[in-house]
Amino acid sequence: MSPSSSHGSRVFSMASGTLVSRLTGLFRVLVLAWVLGFTPIADAFNLANTVPNMLFDLVLGGVASATFIPVFVERLALDGERRAWKSISSVISGSLMVLAFASVAAWVLAPWIIDGFTFMDHASSTRSLATLSEQRQLATSLLRWFVPQIFFYGIIGIATALLNIRNRFAPGSWVPVANNLICMAVLVWFHLVDPTPTLHSLAGSSHLAWLGLGTTLGVAIQFLCLVPSLARSDLWRLSLRFDRKDPALRAITRLGSWTLLVVLANQLSLYVILAFAFGIGGSGPVSAYTYGWSFMQMPYAVVVVSVMGALTPQLAALSTGEDYAGLSERLRFGLRQSLVIIIPCTLVLVILAQPIVAILLNHANATRRLSAGTVLAVLAAGLPGFTVFQLCVRGLQSMQRAREVFYLYVVQNALTIALAIVLGRRSLAGLTSSVSIAYSVAAVIALAVLSRHQVRIASVIWARHVRRSLGASLVATLAMALAYTSSTANSGLGLIVRFSGAVLAGLVSYMVVVLLSQRSVSRRAEKSGRLG
Repeated sequence: MSPSSSHGSRVFSMASGTLVSRLTGLFRVLVLAWVLGFTPIADAFNLANTVPNMLFDLVLGGVASATFIPVFVERLALDGERRAWKSISSVISGSLMVLAFASVAAWVLAPWIIDGFTFMDHASSTRSLATLSEQRQLATSLLRWFVPQIFFYGIIGIATALLNIRNRFAPGSWVPVANNLICMAVLVWFHLVDPTPTLHSLAGSSHLAWLGLGTTLGVAIQFLCLVPSLARSDLWRLSLRFDRKDPALRAITRLGSWTLLVVLANQLSLYVILAFAFGIGGSGPVSAYTYGWSFMQMPYAVVVVSVMGALTPQLAALSTGEDYAGLSERLRFGLRQSLVIIIPCTLVLVILAQPIVAILLNHANATRRLSAGTVLAVLAAGLPGFTVFQLCVRGLQSMQRAREVFYLYVVQNALTIALAIVLGRRSLAGLTSSVSIAYSVAAVIALAVLSRHQVRIASVIWARHVRRSLGASLVATLAMALAYTSSTANSGLGLIVRFSGAVLAGLVSYMVVVLLSQRSVSRRAEKSGRLG
């Protein structure tokens, strides 16, 4: 099997799992919005549920995703199976200790963590001091129930890395489905037993405890779903051992120190975004940002994450062999695959963000402009830049250029924070635009950094397939806009029909342009062949 076909099958297996996972994740967001809406309770839940992810990334997640696979592949290539698995065991044992300590520390520090996120929100005519205090208490209680997720996310990340080095990519992309289904069931149960919750009624409620415990149980079961795949992947050489002088642990410590600084920079900018969003007040700004980000990530996760996940072991092997021509070819291949899909998705999300959010999160009511729709449109505008930046970073990580990855993230996050201070202190749209602008600028810089290391991929951005996708997408965008503005229905079935008509018009236009372009290319090729 050729590398391209092998890569294609891996991407397909990951993409199909990721698609189902993201679809169930999307339904989870819909159920969450249906149960909690855009309310102070929703903001407390979303804030508390975001913190474990942030802390996991801080203590291990960023280091694991950036260093585990390249270092594990390197050790297996240089040391052989027996010695390599001793090194891998030492890394995993140390990781488990870090995860356990971080979970306990986060449980103890939960009140101060929540205060740190909400200090910018003060009592006002629309938000009493008592309400704000109750919201903080609710978020603290939920965070303590959610803290074990830090440990479970960690062992999921470790298990996925082990499966990836055995070229098993599908299980890690499918198991989030179980988590999403359990969380949806818990949310539906919560709605049935408490259909009209308030901040006051939830204080000390057993319903709140079951909501928190059930949400964390979903993450635990997500890991358990990986166990059968681990058992079939010839990982029996793993053991609990910890050697501080182990070469793999030293390599991860060396590379991870820079990666940890990257994660710190990322979490600092996310903290600023969430703190400013919480301080804006109104109808659930934290939830609006969370929901908008989730929707924007859907095409990225299905396409780009699948492509990068399947490419990572190849990139690590090419980098170990100092085959920079091969590394450039693989990165160009991945970027081309990604942009061809990301570009039309971007324009659809920008044009139809409001009806998407209205139909899915606001009971098909678009009579007023929704904050989550604004967030989605603005974030989607930065999706191509975000995609290019992340793929460049993955290339640098495969080359173990951790210091340069750190500098790139410093630029991106510093720009995000600066723009957030200037644009986002009173406006959710301005706050969100700081993220899109920063990623787009950082993408240009990242391409230049890669080029300095003889890895040149910028030409793909204007390659034939990408140009064809862009041209078809622009025509489709015009067709969607015309179809959507041809009606004034803003609610109920009328809005759904209006939205569906716009999507259909865009899809047909896109396919027609692509087919005409392909036919034109074929004709030119035939004519050239006859002349030759």
